[in-house]
Amino acid sequence: MATKVLLATPSPEVRDHIGHVFAESDGFELAAAVSDGAGVLTALDRQPDIGIVVVDEAADDGHGHAVARAVGLATPLTGIVMVVDAHGPAEMSRAMAAAMEVGARSVIARNAGLEEVLTRLEAVASWSAMARASIAAERNGGRSGQVVAIAGAKGGVGTSVLALLLARAGRAGDTVLVDLDLGAGDLTAYTGVRTRRSVVDLAAVEGEITGRMLRETTYEVPGGLRLLSAPSEGERGEEMTAVAARSVVSALRFESGLAVIDVGTHLDEPRATALEFADRVLLVTTPDLPALRAARRSLAQWDRLAIRRPSTVELVLNRRTSRDEVTPALVERIVERPVAFTVPDGGPAFSGAVNTATLLETPTAVHTAVAKVGVAALRTEQGSTQAGGADGPTEVEALVTGSSRRTGRRKGADPEAGQSTVELPVMILLVLMALVLCVQGIGWASGLLAARAAAQEGARTVGVMGYYDDGGRPRDDVVDQVRDDVRERLPDAFRSAVAPTDIEVSPETVSVRVTVSTILPGVDLSASSSAAVFREG
Repeated sequence: MATKVLLATPSPEVRDHIGHVFAESDGFELAAAVSDGAGVLTALDRQPDIGIVVVDEAADDGHGHAVARAVGLATPLTGIVMVVDAHGPAEMSRAMAAAMEVGARSVIARNAGLEEVLTRLEAVASWSAMARASIAAERNGGRSGQVVAIAGAKGGVGTSVLALLLARAGRAGDTVLVDLDLGAGDLTAYTGVRTRRSVVDLAAVEGEITGRMLRETTYEVPGGLRLLSAPSEGERGEEMTAVAARSVVSALRFESGLAVIDVGTHLDEPRATALEFADRVLLVTTPDLPALRAARRSLAQWDRLAIRRPSTVELVLNRRTSRDEVTPALVERIVERPVAFTVPDGGPAFSGAVNTATLLETPTAVHTAVAKVGVAALRTEQGSTQAGGADGPTEVEALVTGSSRRTGRRKGADPEAGQSTVELPVMILLVLMALVLCVQGIGWASGLLAARAAAQEGARTVGVMGYYDDGGRPRDDVVDQVRDDVRERLPDAFRSAVAPTDIEVSPETVSVRVTVSTILPGVDLSASSSAAVFREG
């Protein structure tokens, strides 16, 4: 796999030169080219798999070394290479010393040749790959966190409830639920947790968020989930900035296995940042026209503002009932996106659980549906991908399963059991057909060999007796003798079915056609062979 490289330079000449180098190499890929430090950090957040950042010392109005230092602080495992305007060993040595002070691993001259650039980039790429592999091996067995943002098409579609249940469907003790609906967040009410600290308390530290800070700011929710709540005073939401939101997302990705962010329905800079940098985005709507129109408007707005492409957003249809006039097919036509998940309406039992803050303890059909979504979609790549895997069932799965046993309902059968029942007769039929074809093929091959041997025998008879008499006329006795010799040479299974027209005799060749029986009544196969006549004497 090619190493992705980010180039930061204001010079079109440097951009063209480095681009030409990458075009000549299969080991490197130019992921993006920017001209300032802000663009570098944004590109690194969007593409965390970038392995090398090439920084021109003239970038950011001549503050290229400051850009390199910022990159080193933000992503210490990314290799940094400085492009310098230096000539001769002495100048290159001084440039290398200055570059190493800001965290660069190597330098290349502005007019360096292809071999020199590739050699230095390969060395830095090797260092970056080894460093990342070493850190990954020490952190959580190499696992990387997943950030899922959940937005609502409009108010009242159930975004916060689904965010809570989806987070609960993640692995216990490794999931953080974030309430980024800063002005009207109510996840604390759903979970019954009282909080003093909130996500806005992390705005002051921005790029310095550590795992300890996250642990001190989050609150435990029954079942092993941790909640990073919205502020109880809605006006404090203005303290959260886009930079702080990006830092929170990055810290969550590094410090947790799964982070579920409830961004609410309204769009501002912090929530737009969360939507932009999340690994996955779910847009929740309900089967009514106002919510569907709002969903379509949200997708169009995110696309216009370059926040999220509609093709990367998964549509969730909530509160679905069999009585709805708006079907999922109609939803897809209105929103112009396929429905990824459908969650049924919970009914009075679900409403009662919401109103009494016992949502996590009262199993309903909503819990079952969300548990399936969590198992199928929200597990990290290194985690189990099936219910009841090596790490055991999730909390929601255990809750639903336990409820089924208590109510005496039969647990859902393995969906693959019915499939196996249907597939078994088909497999038997295919095997039988294969055996029949094999047997039929052997029979045809036997007929072909028998026809070839009989044709050779007939050709030998013509060669010994001759085909013409002294007057140059065909000899009928020779033709009769050839046919007798051919029949004599054929096995009993083919002899009775050979007619005189199946044996063709000429001065040059003898052709024999035999009939091979099949298991299908009235259907026969034929095998033909010819042999050349050689005159003796």
